[in-house]
Amino acid sequence: MREGCRIVYGHMPLPEFLALVRQASDREVLHAGTARVLDATAAIGLPSALARLRRRETPAAMERMRAQLGRAALRLDPDALCWLAAGEHGPASLALFVLLTGVRPRHYRGTPRDFPRNAGAFRRCRLLIEQVPSLREALSVLAERVYERGVAEWAALAQAWDDVCAHMDYEAPYWRQGNVDAPGITAVLSCFQELEVAA
Repeated sequence: MREGCRIVYGHMPLPEFLALVRQASDREVLHAGTARVLDATAAIGLPSALARLRRRETPAAMERMRAQLGRAALRLDPDALCWLAAGEHGPASLALFVLLTGVRPRHYRGTPRDFPRNAGAFRRCRLLIEQVPSLREALSVLAERVYERGVAEWAALAQAWDDVCAHMDYEAPYWRQGNVDAPGITAVLSCFQELEVAA
């Protein structure tokens, strides 16, 4: 127990894990991001307590990430290391991170095909760019790769980034607060995927 949260380290048999989950109140959540920050298997607790734990443990998580990346960490600024250690990750945001930095974190096994398929996935990509401002320039470089097979859809999205963000601000103004339901954004993202198929 830390900060009133249940933290699981290492292997836990499924029946015991399910029993642990059943002990949680309706207000508690299972949070993969907090578990990653703690280098744990799972973290269960109230959202406010989990957030406090993430804030306090982020510096240590950044040091672990720096050690894991070795020399590749020298190519990243502190904001990028912080996002890797404690940011909101999904396959698409991790794919974008790799495309923009050339650095592949150990826990990401995907490919550039991990394009955002819905507004929730695009939200995490957008948070990446907001939380690591130095990547804005790399996003402009990516926008020039529109004729490169395998990244054409990403390049087209990079070209239209500001317009897609403006549409998201209109359709889902509270997108930073959590997952969003924005069918317009999902429809726009599907158009970029068709570009890759046509390439």
